[in-house]
Amino acid sequence: MKDITTPASTGLPPRFIDNDGAIDTSRLKAEVSITTIAAKATDLKPVGDEARGLCPLHEENTPSFHVSERKGLFHCFGCDAGGDALELYEKLHHVGFLEACRDLAGGTSGRPKESHDDGREQRKLSLGRAREEWRRAIAIDGTPAETYLLSRHIHHSVPGSIRFGNVPRYWRDDGSAGPRLPAMVAAAQDCDGRVVGIQRTFLDRDGRKARRGEPRLALGRMRGSALRLGPVRHEIMLACAAEDALALRLMLPGASVWSAFGDANLPHVALPPEIRKVTLCGDADAPGRAAVLAATKAYRAQGIEVEDMPPHGGAKDFNEEWLLLHA
Repeated sequence: MKDITTPASTGLPPRFIDNDGAIDTSRLKAEVSITTIAAKATDLKPVGDEARGLCPLHEENTPSFHVSERKGLFHCFGCDAGGDALELYEKLHHVGFLEACRDLAGGTSGRPKESHDDGREQRKLSLGRAREEWRRAIAIDGTPAETYLLSRHIHHSVPGSIRFGNVPRYWRDDGSAGPRLPAMVAAAQDCDGRVVGIQRTFLDRDGRKARRGEPRLALGRMRGSALRLGPVRHEIMLACAAEDALALRLMLPGASVWSAFGDANLPHVALPPEIRKVTLCGDADAPGRAAVLAATKAYRAQGIEVEDMPPHGGAKDFNEEWLLLHA
């Protein structure tokens, strides 16, 4: 099965490119060991025909992370993350689909273990790239990013922490950037308000989410950061996706709404000391509820008051609730 069509001019060995110039992901996944990839990130113990350990994708004390070499799949019953070897590699190393393919195609054990200095240099390089792409990005007015948000009934007064840019999906081994593609670019800010990363939501020229490859990729230091759609106040609202936070901002004018860039980061946002109350606006599904519970525990341990506000009207998330209100 050929999962995602990608040009063959990306440096992959020829055996992983089919006659149509697409990446043969079935062959690639057959040649890598998902257990080996997982074992580089967490200690695994055999349980029947699977392996189990503490999930490397979220904090936990009881092992809920399962890997099946026979099926080539992983699943965490704690955070509900799951998928194949490529998806696990992407999540563990914070890379996109193409970079994961290129890394894994170089050997059957996954990315070579980096030295401390190598890892630090890679993080520094990623941070520099994120900041450079943020500087290059422009206001969304009249761009595909504005069209995309309008399609989700998110209109007028989009904060400057969201921009539009033609940004690379990946960088080659020689440091050169891959093709530049249109994307909504959201700034990831640390506790002090510095931009330490970006989230790229790739779009087509008509403002629809890109259909080839993973449409949403992070760059830089995302863990602990947040997309700020409002100022630092004694009380903020913290949602998962950027679209949810933007919808909440329209639903509740005057509220300071931030986004954690997803369930996994909801419990880990480093909040400025001025913030004394957080209203958690997680999704209504199982991963969203689990993230809210983890975040509630984490922020209360810091002495921060926490309130839970789930979506209403049967909606899965707040952007869906906003869309239902305008149906």
